[in-house]
Amino acid sequence: ALLEVRALGTGRVQLNGRVVDSWDGVLPRSLFFYLVDRGLATRSEIFDTFWPNLTTREATNVFHVTKRKISEVLGVDLTVYWSGFYRIASNIDLQYDSALFTEMVQASAVAEPDEAMRLLTYATSLYQGDFLSTVEMEWTQKRRQEMTQNYGEALIALGKLKEQAGSIEEALGLYVRASATNPQREDLARSIMLLYRQLGMHDDAIATYKRLEAELDNTLGVSPARSLQELLTEIQTEAERVM
Repeated sequence: ALLEVRALGTGRVQLNGRVVDSWDGVLPRSLFFYLVDRGLATRSEIFDTFWPNLTTREATNVFHVTKRKISEVLGVDLTVYWSGFYRIASNIDLQYDSALFTEMVQASAVAEPDEAMRLLTYATSLYQGDFLSTVEMEWTQKRRQEMTQNYGEALIALGKLKEQAGSIEEALGLYVRASATNPQREDLARSIMLLYRQLGMHDDAIATYKRLEAELDNTLGVSPARSLQELLTEIQTEAERVM
C-alpha cells in the first residue's frame, strides 16, 4: 500500500491515490499522524502523549479502539508491534514529507555546493505550511516549533549558497523568508541589511533594523548589538548622501 502523508500544512493523507479525509473523530487522525511521525513508539510513550491522566487499563482500551478505527479508515493496519515498539507495517510504502524534508536538509550539509543547493531547494519546496497547523496538542506544538526552526535554517543555508553564487536578489528573498521564522536573529537581520545596501535599497535596510529593534524591545527588553547600530548609522549616512 502506498501511503502518502503531508504533515507540513493542514495535514493530508492519500492511500493508493485515494484521499483519506474521514477519520471518524479527531483522536484517530491525531494518533495516525503521531504514529507516522514517530516511526517507532512504545506503548508508554503513546499513553503519556494522549492519555496521561488515565490508568494503564483505561488507556489501553482507548488506544486499541482508536487504533482499530485507524485501520478501518485506511483499510489496512498502519502499525505492527515488534520488540516493544509500534512501528509502521512493512507492507506499507510510506512517503512522508516531514521525514523527507529532514533527510534532504541533513544531506545538504555534507554535499558539494551545487548538490546542496538542489537538495535545499527541494526541501524548502516541501514546506507548504507549519507542521499540522490544524492539530493543537502538546506534541504537535513541539514538532511545529522544531520544524519551523529547521525550515528557517534551511532557508538561511540556501540563501548563503545563492549569495556565494552571486544571486543576490534570490539570497535576499530567502533571508527575508527565514526572518519570519525567527525575527529575533541579529545575524540574519545584518545579512538582510547588507544585501539591501548592496542593492541600493537603503530605506528597506533601515526598516529591517527598525523591525528587529522593536522585536527585541518587545520580547527581550534589549537593543540590537552595537555592530548593528553602527551598520544602521552607515546606511543612514549613505541614504542621506544619495538624496
